[in-house]
Amino acid sequence: MNNQSFNTNYKIANVSRDEEKAIKKIEEELRNITKKDFVIIAWEKEQ
Repeated sequence: MNNQSFNTNYKIANVSRDEEKAIKKIEEELRNITKKDFVIIAWEKEQ
């Protein structure tokens, strides 16, 4: 499968250092709760 066939209705967010720290903290908490090695945080763009 080539990369052109993927649907890309998402964008990697630009976040501040404080936001990045908060996201990393939440990711760690989710890993502890779910016992999963990998979690993804996603949110909708504000209008």
